[in-house]
Amino acid sequence: MKTADIRQAFLDFFAANQHAVVESSSLIPGNDPTLMFTNAGMNQFKDTFLGQEKRSYTRATSSQRCVRAGGKHNDLENVGYTARHHTFFEMLGNFSFGDYFKEEAIHFAWTFLTEELKLPKERPLKGLESRSH
Repeated sequence: MKTADIRQAFLDFFAANQHAVVESSSLIPGNDPTLMFTNAGMNQFKDTFLGQEKRSYTRATSSQRCVRAGGKHNDLENVGYTARHHTFFEMLGNFSFGDYFKEEAIHFAWTFLTEELKLPKERPLKGLESRSH
């Protein structure tokens, strides 16, 4: 499956579950002087989460273009040394503005992975196979 297929499947899944599909915002936030670059999928919803902005929807999904630029969990020095650290990436996200919480978010994620992407439910997580409970 290609990256574009996964991205579209993610957006389609959440759209089918009453989430508004929101376009990626600019890599340079126009209305937030606290950010130099968009570094997370939730950046464009910051004012909504803070209660400073009201949206016409209570559920959203997006594929946000992001720049890894350091910060609190600075792993910028890992760029180029691992397969998962890039300076430019897209962050898939689903967001609720008071409509649902962790339990339903976990259900959405599990359903997307096991029913939409057909990942096996029994598959152990890499690195956790040998851990005892």
